[in-house]
Amino acid sequence: MDKKELRKQLKAQRSSFSVDKVAQASESVCQQILASEAYKKAGNILGYLAFGKELNIDIVLQQALRAGKKVYVPHITTAIEFEAVELQGFTDFLYDRYGIRSVAEPKPLQDLGKLDLVLVPAVAFARDGNRLGMGAGYYDRFLHKCPQAFKLGVAYEELLQEQLPTDEYDVAVDMLVTESELLKINKKE
Repeated sequence: MDKKELRKQLKAQRSSFSVDKVAQASESVCQQILASEAYKKAGNILGYLAFGKELNIDIVLQQALRAGKKVYVPHITTAIEFEAVELQGFTDFLYDRYGIRSVAEPKPLQDLGKLDLVLVPAVAFARDGNRLGMGAGYYDRFLHKCPQAFKLGVAYEELLQEQLPTDEYDVAVDMLVTESELLKINKKE
């Protein structure tokens, strides 16, 4: 099955998840992230503001802010790219062209080399760390710009795949977090 067809199938499966299932899975994933060494060691984190039935990591981002960590989220700049902008709190969001929450007054991170941890969403992940994104390549382009950052894929256990089709532009994550486990991929942590 090619990427496009597989993405359509897995997005449909994710869309069928109940609001309660998404909330419970999100809470479990957040607890796993907060307990991880990757999170504990990170001073500068790129997270994301969940959209639709994506796993919601707001608890992690709020805790990181309370702990004095620098938190960044994507701010879409073109049809294929985003920049990391500082998140200072959970008020005054705007909605971007896709209906995703976005920082009202974006302050871009100038030095991506400062990022310690990137929390990476996807439609699905494979157990080898490969991901199937939404199809525009936003994260693959961004992750190439910060190779030093530890990449933690945020995944529904139910959507984990044994393998996914990949191409030369795809960037795998270093570890996966699901509702029930942290799954090490590389020995980077």
